[in-house]
Amino acid sequence: MPYNNPSTGGHFSGILRSDGARPRTGFLFPGQSSEYVGMGVELHREHALFRAGIDRHADRFRQLTGVGPLDVFADPAAQTRAELLQPAVFLLQVALAEFWTSCGVRPDAVVGHSLGEYAAACVAGVFGVEEGLELVSARGRAFAAVPGDGRMVAVGGPDPAELERLVAAQGGAASVAAYNAPERIVVSGTDTAMGELVAAFERRGWLTVPLETTHAFHSKLVAPAVPALVAAAGRIRHRPPAVPPALNLTGGWAADGELGAEYWGRQLTSPVRFMGGVRALMDGGCTVFLEVGPGRTLTTAGRAQSDGSELWLAGLSPRTPDSVTVLEHLTRLEEAGIPVDWVRYHAPFRATGRTVGDRPGADRPGVDQPAPAPSTELPFRIERVVIHESASAARSGVAIVRPRADGTAREVVDVSVVDDAGRPVVEVFGLELGAGTGEEAGGPDQLSPEEAERLLTSLDALTEDQLHALLPQWAGPGASTPVGSTEE
Repeated sequence: MPYNNPSTGGHFSGILRSDGARPRTGFLFPGQSSEYVGMGVELHREHALFRAGIDRHADRFRQLTGVGPLDVFADPAAQTRAELLQPAVFLLQVALAEFWTSCGVRPDAVVGHSLGEYAAACVAGVFGVEEGLELVSARGRAFAAVPGDGRMVAVGGPDPAELERLVAAQGGAASVAAYNAPERIVVSGTDTAMGELVAAFERRGWLTVPLETTHAFHSKLVAPAVPALVAAAGRIRHRPPAVPPALNLTGGWAADGELGAEYWGRQLTSPVRFMGGVRALMDGGCTVFLEVGPGRTLTTAGRAQSDGSELWLAGLSPRTPDSVTVLEHLTRLEEAGIPVDWVRYHAPFRATGRTVGDRPGADRPGVDQPAPAPSTELPFRIERVVIHESASAARSGVAIVRPRADGTAREVVDVSVVDDAGRPVVEVFGLELGAGTGEEAGGPDQLSPEEAERLLTSLDALTEDQLHALLPQWAGPGASTPVGSTEE
């Protein structure tokens, strides 16, 4: 099934297009070594849009590799095997691109880094997802058959010409593998050559960082994988791209017919000119850049040549829950002028009957109904805070009622329904006076937005069931969690 990207139709003429005043957006697809154990697992569990993108191709992935994609996402041993890891990274990236597009975030141009260029080509419409899986699986198998000799080192070299001279002096035993950003170059080669180069770099005061990789990519050491890769690519139909891709080989836009079987063979042993590719997107008008995959390597490299006016959003991270990353990015993208499709984002949750937008209490157990199993499918996140002068001014959802320590008032927070745009709304009603006597002595006072933000911090990124379970613990003794009604 081909990747479904509605952003453009037909071939491009080298001019980036976007809808109206919408900022032009570039998708950045990282390569191997960006992966981590558990990548995408939470998002697959939490969000049906992403889960559908993975599950749609899981059977084909299993036929090609012998395991399921989630097995590779979660297994550190599987991630050491190129024939498993490479198709897994590819599938993760195209499913993420489909997810972002479903939420209204569409690419106006794409660029990938090494392995990531296959996902970039797929999203650009050069081949379909399952064709890409076949090609990348063949690439992984070809690498698995090549001894993992040599190593790679990132260099903070301020003089590219001098660095290239030092590399060339190794007589083919080393190569420049990637030009990632100004003063950020990667060198690849045999252990002996790399040892000599690192010593030469350090004598010049250049910072060197060894990279954790399975092979010395983009050097002659991986040339034995080229024939099998080109043969596999020759079995894949390459179509003209519908979304402009900037290429690793040139650092510029793809020319007519340039992406084909021979391209992938040359790309395997040539330097990745990612710096030029990002520059092409920036010169073409892209001001929003989204790293579509795990890690932040590409946004860090891109930001190094930015003047600070662009928005750079990193990929999934092991340090941050996927649901938090996604919602933070969607919020920032909307602030940047991207028309986020919140209704589409929340639609899978409404379809399950477990959304904040349903009538509160509709899926709560009655006296004769068993309690439903806890759900982890509804990421609850504060999209905005609305301050009301009175609690009666809004439709009630789930309220937190917490007695104040001095007994003179209660703090009331209401978790409301989804608004007309499909976004969950948290509405803060403020202080309910007279709580110390058990009588409502007057209308609630308003909280300031700053106080409201502090009050709501602990509610961030919870599911609805988790929210209800945690309210008594969060509110403390004497708290209640009444459920109101949205019915008129």
